[in-house]
Amino acid sequence: MTLRPSNRWFAQRYSASNAWNFNGTNGNLNNNSVGNQNLVQAVTNLPDGFLNVRNMNRKSLFAMCVYNYFRTRRNKRYGRDQMDFEADWVSRLLRFFYAIVYRTLRIDHNFAFLTSYPVWREIFASVFEGRMTDHMLCDPLIPYMEAMLSPRTYNNRTGKGLMAAVNQVIEDIYKVTEGYTRPARIIKWDIKGFFPSALWEIMQRCYDRVIDSNAASISKAYGDEFPGLLHWLAMLCVNTSPTAHCELRTPPQMWHVHIKPEKSAFTKPPGVSAPIGRLVAQHAMGMYINDDVKWLCEDCGIDTVVFVDDGVMVVPERLHAYALAKVGELRERFALKGLRMNERKFYDQPYQNGLELLGSHIRPYRIHVNNKTYRRARERMAEINGISPDGRLAMIDTVINSMNSYFSLLKARTDYRRLTALRDMIDGGWWKYLEWDAARLCVTARPQYSFRRRMDRKYGLRLRFKERRA
Repeated sequence: MTLRPSNRWFAQRYSASNAWNFNGTNGNLNNNSVGNQNLVQAVTNLPDGFLNVRNMNRKSLFAMCVYNYFRTRRNKRYGRDQMDFEADWVSRLLRFFYAIVYRTLRIDHNFAFLTSYPVWREIFASVFEGRMTDHMLCDPLIPYMEAMLSPRTYNNRTGKGLMAAVNQVIEDIYKVTEGYTRPARIIKWDIKGFFPSALWEIMQRCYDRVIDSNAASISKAYGDEFPGLLHWLAMLCVNTSPTAHCELRTPPQMWHVHIKPEKSAFTKPPGVSAPIGRLVAQHAMGMYINDDVKWLCEDCGIDTVVFVDDGVMVVPERLHAYALAKVGELRERFALKGLRMNERKFYDQPYQNGLELLGSHIRPYRIHVNNKTYRRARERMAEINGISPDGRLAMIDTVINSMNSYFSLLKARTDYRRLTALRDMIDGGWWKYLEWDAARLCVTARPQYSFRRRMDRKYGLRLRFKERRA
């Protein structure tokens, strides 16, 4: 690397507003604002020991890239960007590997689209290399993040999830009321525009804290240079603007109709907004308010169930005023992170009045799917019945998945009356392709219309099939 005069700097950005500046004359490493007047020399190499993996075993790093390739394409084998990558996967994987080695990797192609279920949201994704980068950063850190997260956080965690969060609230109500015999209050709060309001600086700080706290263990498992590599990957993934070089896969007019400006990343300044849909954002937002959740549960003694941006506190009647005071302090803690509680979604009622939470309605001695979710299920069933007979065979897999998603919700809440009513809504023409599994309470494809048999007929594969026992 050729060194230039002292007014030339080799810069590497690490946050929305700051960059590492390496002075080519004296070798000093400084921290400067990206808005200063220093001239920057473009380079593709960096000094040994600084954000480099020259001392790292390149064979193990390449093996990790190959593992992440197969990990990333799992369950998305037939995605458009995945098929583009796989058409020339060897050379593209090698380019990805050397881009990491020489720190030239950039996630500079994103795409966005809108989804209407359960509400209208904008979703971001990146090309296949970007998703591989997310997995390379997050997968090694998941065990360490799990150990640091509060046990009361239920989103984006193995063994937890939506149903577990609802069940935990039910257990809290039963515990605090001593079997529904004592007065208690339910306080529910919601963060307004959680993902669009997130600050990149705090998101990266979450990753840096996990890496620094477990540096010794990470080094032992992956090598001494790996913590530095993870720091660089965190900087790269978090500080990639989702709206730059973005391809819209939904007509722009629909953004104006369905997405409020405060809930869109396209209206946010640089350094703000976590892209919904990116793995790196999902894990960062799980850690974003982790300190506040631990403060409520451990320091304040208020058991709180958190699922993404929803929080539920069940407190005895005698501690109601104390809990409301802590909610006020929680607002102030959120404000320091650029967050704001949604005033219109704040709930404070006796437990006997029930609670609407994550698609369920919780009442003493009973829990059922709420009316909004059931109404949406009926509307979806009407859409399925409206599919023309000629196009039903091509839609069979999508229809089965959609039907069973609602059947599973109703089955989990033992709402068999509604489940049976929803099943009876299925148009008679569909039973040519489907059959009802009474043991599992779901629909399945008839043997002659299973996926394997349809592929066999379509492509002439001559597959062997084992006949199903009666």
